[in-house]
Amino acid sequence: MVKLVATLGTSPGGVFETYMNLKSGNYGGEPVDIKEVYIIRTSDKAVELAWKLVKAIFVCCGSKEVEIADIPLPINDIATKEDYEIFRKGLQGKISKGDYVDFTGGRKAMSVAAAINAIRNSAYVVTTIIPQNEYNRIQNLIKQLKEEEIEEAGKGKCINKEKFCELVSKDARTILLT
Repeated sequence: MVKLVATLGTSPGGVFETYMNLKSGNYGGEPVDIKEVYIIRTSDKAVELAWKLVKAIFVCCGSKEVEIADIPLPINDIATKEDYEIFRKGLQGKISKGDYVDFTGGRKAMSVAAAINAIRNSAYVVTTIIPQNEYNRIQNLIKQLKEEEIEEAGKGKCINKEKFCELVSKDARTILLT
């Protein structure tokens, strides 16, 4: 079964867009039947909020066919070589041959660890580009959301589905790199 494994930083931008672009074939390849999405992240509070937003977007705007796994690692940031090693080791066993690895989110060191792991495991490496004006628009919308709304949406209670679906960029482009 093919997975999407994505790194996550302080913004939810890109993960859902990557998933949808892979499912639809809107990345320069054939449509991919993804049944699982693994979100690899640090335990920082801002990243925790980004995870809750990703979950809410998948629940409110996405497919019910996909299972989303949150994989927080026991570091708040990658500020040392030791932090990098914890992150790199946290990826081990998560990426399999034929999976898609999106290294768009998080610190550059996270992206490097994800890309190296993907290549070593014969997985595909992808990234999703959101135009800066779209990214700014989405960040402004996020600031208007209340944490309770995000929590409830993540549990499947999409009272105002449109609010969360507006966080998805229609102009995002996913690029297959390997």
